[in-house]
Amino acid sequence: MRHPILSSVLLGTGLLLLGACSHPAKNGTHPSANQAVAIVNGHPIRRGLLDTFLGARGNHSPHLAPAVQHLALQRLIDIQILAAKGRKAGLLHQASARNTLRLQREVLLANLEIRHYLKTHPVTKTDLEQAYQKTVGNMGHHEYKVRHILVKKRALAARLIADLERGAHFSALARKYSVDTSADQGGELGWISAAQVTPSFAKAIRVLKVGAFTRQPVHTQFGWHVIELQAKRNLTPPSFAQMHDRLLDILRNKEITGFITHLRGQTKVKILLPNVPPAPPTRPGMPNVRPGMPPAVPPHH
Repeated sequence: MRHPILSSVLLGTGLLLLGACSHPAKNGTHPSANQAVAIVNGHPIRRGLLDTFLGARGNHSPHLAPAVQHLALQRLIDIQILAAKGRKAGLLHQASARNTLRLQREVLLANLEIRHYLKTHPVTKTDLEQAYQKTVGNMGHHEYKVRHILVKKRALAARLIADLERGAHFSALARKYSVDTSADQGGELGWISAAQVTPSFAKAIRVLKVGAFTRQPVHTQFGWHVIELQAKRNLTPPSFAQMHDRLLDILRNKEITGFITHLRGQTKVKILLPNVPPAPPTRPGMPNVRPGMPPAVPPHH
């Protein structure tokens, strides 16, 4: 499985053809890796290249059906023919081709280094168990069905609270005033746990009674919130087995991020591009949840 940070940080390059080559197949060390499996205009395609191509397509088993291997070989032959024609046309001399090849080489080497680092700094079972206990502890014992209105000014949030006290409809105010992505849904955030939101947001929903809304604006790094608790239910956390793969990804990402940060600290870097504004925050009030994406730790019922 391709590691998330490899895909998002290193492989998010739009390199169609051989994102394959950036993730070498495990079976690329076949005993007969140097054996030719086809010859195209006098140029051999060797077993090692075929195995790497198969692995990049998700076929890592050393006992693949002959039909699967032959189909992959046909694709490699097509690539070889097209590459030969491009070479003859001098396409390698184009600046875009040189830059693409250099980028593919750098991505390959970066991924190999990360793979080596993860191999020498593996996530242990103890690491996973500790992460599980911490995650489950942060989730609390309840889930909350909430909706909110997010605005930039405290005064506006206070005014909206006054409107609600006079009988205004929460969903109508959310659609009209909220700057959150949930505005079109009347401010609905659905079922969430306390671990999924910022501390001040979590504190507010924990003390609300079902059907009540906050009588004072709630501040987070995203702005000012008016929050209503629609329902509350007991939360049964997912099992260790259910969370294992997710936690493994999280801990590996943490290892890689720390490794890259360490290397950055030892590297002289000078950015020559003009200043770029920081990326906008994730879903307001819910830093662990991106719009349209499931929670980082899906609840289990």
